[in-house]
Amino acid sequence: MSEKSEERMDFPGSLLKRVEELRRDGYEWGQAYGKSCLEHRVKVWPSGWGDDLEILVYGDFESPDTDFHIESLGITVHAKALENTVIGSAKCVLKATVEVEEKSVEALVDAARRINLFLGTWALVTWGNSASGWWSRVTHDPTAVGVVEPLLHKDLGRAINSVLQLPHPVRQRVDAALYWIREPRTLFKEFYRNDLLRTYAAYWNAFECLVEAVNIVQPQEKLSKSEKQQMIDEFVSRKSGRLTPGDVQQCYQEIVNPGFVGKASHALRVCFDNEAMTYIDECFKRPDEDNRLYNIRNAINHGEVDAQDLEELLRIESRLHRLWMIVWRMFGRIVSFPAPADSELHQAA
Repeated sequence: MSEKSEERMDFPGSLLKRVEELRRDGYEWGQAYGKSCLEHRVKVWPSGWGDDLEILVYGDFESPDTDFHIESLGITVHAKALENTVIGSAKCVLKATVEVEEKSVEALVDAARRINLFLGTWALVTWGNSASGWWSRVTHDPTAVGVVEPLLHKDLGRAINSVLQLPHPVRQRVDAALYWIREPRTLFKEFYRNDLLRTYAAYWNAFECLVEAVNIVQPQEKLSKSEKQQMIDEFVSRKSGRLTPGDVQQCYQEIVNPGFVGKASHALRVCFDNEAMTYIDECFKRPDEDNRLYNIRNAINHGEVDAQDLEELLRIESRLHRLWMIVWRMFGRIVSFPAPADSELHQAA
């Protein structure tokens, strides 16, 4: 039996062992699982590839007449258009090979940067008029697909009637939230497309819509000037009169001008009572600021996420699960449908 065959047979056991190792290093479970799977796919690198990474380049473009090599990026694109590939909806699919220094996660991250530079500059010189993308069985999780559900769902009528009965201003916000949970999702047969960042941004949009809906139904009480001053005095007293720049910012955002953070915190308290603080912390107060759900949304919108870093995408995917749960459970407080239970929340309790 070959070494790679043994690795495949031992995959479940070695996967769980590696997940536990990463958990001890501070990774959340979803991120640890994704990283372990990626490391395993590198270990079982297809022998037919040799030392290069093979990818499929797809899009609405014409195939070239001959193979061409981009020396500065270490990428060779083969001219022959492929048929019957996993890419089901593109006008043209081509094989390309990408030089890598070694078979490792770090080398895949570097390769992804070069591939995205190639396709990004192609979009630039063509003025963004055509779609394109790439896929590889090593870098892309082949199991990352949705499920096929019956269109005539047993709970559909009840949910529709529940939305129709909402007051008009609330219904407007809920309609918008329904759009955002539906629109960015990749179709089942387009599993090769990575929808992570646009899905995260869309789910946060849905969250903001639901926050507004809850605040319409149950507005937040506004503090008087004297009440605000009392809260400021108490805040300063708890800090022994010495405020850091972070303390000043916290005081402003939580007391002086809460803004969206205040509205969202109020909506979560209305929806979840004693469970609310867990979700408020997830969104706005986690000590590891990069993993706050709000901060991830801002990083995506402001171009601060390294979309070529496979480990970074695994981190965001893990946090998306928490945002997904909050959004779905908020829907469950507004619309009549069987919302999911939060097993992580119950385990924490």
